[in-house]
Amino acid sequence: MGRVLRTELGNFWKDGSPGSVHARLGNAWWAWMVWVFTLEESAACIGEREFHIESPNGEVVMPLTLCVRAMLLGYAIECALKGLWVKKGNKVVENGKYVGVGKGQDHNLVQLSRAVGFSPTMNETDVLHRLSKFVRFAGRYPVAKKPDEMQPYEVPMVGKVDVGFFSKRDFRTVQSILNKIISQISGKKRRVFPPPGSLAMKRLLLKRSITTTRTKP
Repeated sequence: MGRVLRTELGNFWKDGSPGSVHARLGNAWWAWMVWVFTLEESAACIGEREFHIESPNGEVVMPLTLCVRAMLLGYAIECALKGLWVKKGNKVVENGKYVGVGKGQDHNLVQLSRAVGFSPTMNETDVLHRLSKFVRFAGRYPVAKKPDEMQPYEVPMVGKVDVGFFSKRDFRTVQSILNKIISQISGKKRRVFPPPGSLAMKRLLLKRSITTTRTKP
């Protein structure tokens, strides 16, 4: 027998038809949370290696790899919001199709937040609005689908700033937002980014969830 090739999620295709697996995973909050933690950890790996470059004259340059970090965190928040939606008893997969979250657009994090019942502050709303652009294009493409999306935004005391710029404060705000959403899902307050070993915690969460799911009548 040859080697076994699989991801750490396991061979879910063995558990039923593609349709049943699609529905079971899509409507399982823990499955969304696995990807929240995976995306968050991937973003952290970039954050440990890349930093904003500040010059003596006050100029701040953001490496393009931090655009990818912002994109990954944006996807993490998107998954967390969908996990919250499912945890509340809703479904994102019905009748063999992905139906999403109500009227919320997947890559519009502000609209998605409102659709699932998460209420960001004014500052958080502004950050989510700009983070959405990294998910849609600024974290992976040179241009947006529509030129209007590439309009720079105004920063007090600075002036116009490219949509592909995300400050250190913005990143901290995003982490705070993610912590709040995860807290709503778990029912426990999450204060900081998971320490080393969180990958093991993620696997334990996955293992427990799979066991619980499979033992249900």
